[in-house]
Amino acid sequence: MKAPTDLLFAPFLLRHLALANRIVMAPMTRSFSPGGVPGPDVAAYYRRRAEGGVGLIITEGTYIPHPVAGFDPKVPHLYGDEALAGWRRVVGEVHQAGGKIFSQLWHVGTQGGHAGAVGASASVAEVGTIVRAFGEAAANAKECGFDGVEIHGAHGYLVDQFFWEGTNQRSDAYGGDIVARTRFAVEVATEVRRRVGAEFPIALRFSQWKIQNYEAKLTRTPAELEAFLRPLVAAGIDLFHCS
Repeated sequence: MKAPTDLLFAPFLLRHLALANRIVMAPMTRSFSPGGVPGPDVAAYYRRRAEGGVGLIITEGTYIPHPVAGFDPKVPHLYGDEALAGWRRVVGEVHQAGGKIFSQLWHVGTQGGHAGAVGASASVAEVGTIVRAFGEAAANAKECGFDGVEIHGAHGYLVDQFFWEGTNQRSDAYGGDIVARTRFAVEVATEVRRRVGAEFPIALRFSQWKIQNYEAKLTRTPAELEAFLRPLVAAGIDLFHCS
């Protein structure tokens, strides 16, 4: 008789990405990359997780190339020669240890209240700029050798600010019902897919709760959840990471 945990140690295939098991390390903000550049200590940190047998590592959130993507100077970037060289080292160490690794693409939106922050009320032109920045970050991740990317769409950060009715009060095509509120994420996913190609895995993290409201509910019924997920799947999301 198989133990209930046996499935965790079974292989998993996602597109052409073969994982040795189904144990995934979730992203955790660390703030150990001064100037946004991950150093040898960051590479060693992720390598140890691969050596421990984790099937897939998802990095801490990495700021996309947008001027107000984040406010912490020690959170790593996914742009710029130094930062990308650091990520190539991270990926190399993880691969040498037999692991697989995704980069999480992060824009905090208005979370943190930093100067010049943009949220779900951003102009249509600014929305387009941010969509393109997500695509550029994804292309950078692929060039660095990452095995896939995860779009951070949870916890009250920018993508989630569009998802959630509590922060998305728009009356244009980016606001409205739960399906309409996925439009920004759909555009992000579509652009990411365009930049990385058909076979590169794309995940999306989403959550019911928000940092500013732990009682929040993004969807309230299975039918609402299905309506929320369908356009995201159609846009190219392969994997959902539910928080």
